[in-house]
Amino acid sequence: MLYSYVRRKANNRIFLEGFLGVLSAFGPFVMDMYISAFPQIMSFYQSVPSVVQLSLTTCTIGLALGQLLFGTVSDRFGRRLPLLLSLGIYLVATLGCIVSPSIWLFVAMRFFQGLAAAGAVVISRSIAADCYSGSELARMYGIIGMINGVSTVLAPVFGGLVIEAFDWKAVFVALFGIGIVMSMGGVVMQESLPVANRISLKPTALLDDIKRIVVNKVYVNATVQYGLVMAIIFVNLASCPFIMSNYGLSAEQTSIVFGINSIALAISSGVASRFKEMRVVMRYASAGMVAASLLLACSLVLGVGFWAYEGSLFMLYLFVGAVCTGSTTVAMDAERENAGIASAFFGAMGYLVGGIASPLVGVGNIFISSSVIFVVLTVLSLALSLMAEKSKAPQAM
Repeated sequence: MLYSYVRRKANNRIFLEGFLGVLSAFGPFVMDMYISAFPQIMSFYQSVPSVVQLSLTTCTIGLALGQLLFGTVSDRFGRRLPLLLSLGIYLVATLGCIVSPSIWLFVAMRFFQGLAAAGAVVISRSIAADCYSGSELARMYGIIGMINGVSTVLAPVFGGLVIEAFDWKAVFVALFGIGIVMSMGGVVMQESLPVANRISLKPTALLDDIKRIVVNKVYVNATVQYGLVMAIIFVNLASCPFIMSNYGLSAEQTSIVFGINSIALAISSGVASRFKEMRVVMRYASAGMVAASLLLACSLVLGVGFWAYEGSLFMLYLFVGAVCTGSTTVAMDAERENAGIASAFFGAMGYLVGGIASPLVGVGNIFISSSVIFVVLTVLSLALSLMAEKSKAPQAM
C-alpha cells in the first residue's frame, strides 16, 4: 500500500524537481569530488601522477559516451528502465572503485562509473522535456541548471572535507550511498515517455533522427553555446586553484571562494528561468559575460589584486548561470520529439568543449592563458546569440 501511494506521488512537481536536480548533479560529483585525493590514491596504489590523472580522463570520456548511449536507448525503451540500468551499473562500478586492488582496475572502474552516471544526467533532461514545455520547462531547467552549476563548483569542496575527515575511499562510499538513494527514486518513478512516442533503434531510423537534429539551427546554436559556457566553468576549475594560491589563499580559503561563486550560479539560473524569451536572456547574458571576462582579464594581466579578480569572476558566473539555463531550455524545447538523442548530444558537447579548453590554461603563463581563453569563449557565445537573433527560424517556446 505504501509503495502504491509513493508511485502515485512520484511524478509530481516536488518529486521531479528534487529527483531530476540530484540526477543532473551526478556528473560533477562523480568527476570532481575525489580530485583532492590524488596524492592519497597515488600513495595507496604506489603509482605515479599521470596514471592517477588518467582516472579523471577515463571518467570524462565515460560521461561523454554514456550520454550518447543512454540518451539514444531511452528514446526507444522509455526513461525509467534505462535509468535503473544506468544506476545499477553505477553502483557496481562505484563498489569496484572502492575495492579495486590495482590502479589500472581503478582507472577502468572510473570509466564505467562515468558512463553510468551519464545515464542519470542525460535522462534527467529528457524526463523534464517529456513532462514540461514553455515557461514550465524553463523553470525546471533553471532548477536543474542551478543544482548542476552549484554541484560543479562544490563537488571538489565537499570531497575535500570528506577526505580530510576520513580518507579517499570515503568519497566513493558517499557516492555509493547517493546512488542507492537515487535508485530508490528510480524504482518509484513513473514512466514519462509514452510507448506511442518512442522511436526505433534501427540504424536508418537513428540516422534520420540525428540528421533532423543537426540541421535544426535553433538546437545546434544553443547546444554549441552550452558547450562554450561549460568550457568557461571547466577553465575556471582548472586555473582557479593555481591563481588563488598565487594570491596567497590556502586550500580552505579557496574552497570558500568556490562556494561563494556557486551562489552566483544558483542565483542567475533561478532568475533566468523566470523569463519567457530565452533568446533575449542568452543575448544579454552573453554580452554580460564578455564584459565580465574583459574585467577578469584586466585583473589577471595587470595584477591589481585578489578582490578585483574575485569580483569579476563572481560577475562572470552570474551571467554563465543564465546562459546555461537559457541554452538548455531552447535546445531541449527545439527537439522535444527526439529528447533522448538531443539531450545526449547536448550533454556530450559540454564535456567535449570543456575537455578541450581546460588543459589550455597550462600553456605559458596561467594568468595570461586563462584571460585569453575566458575572453575568446565569451565572445564566441555572444556571436552565437547574435546569430540566433538574426535567424528566421522560430523559437520553440
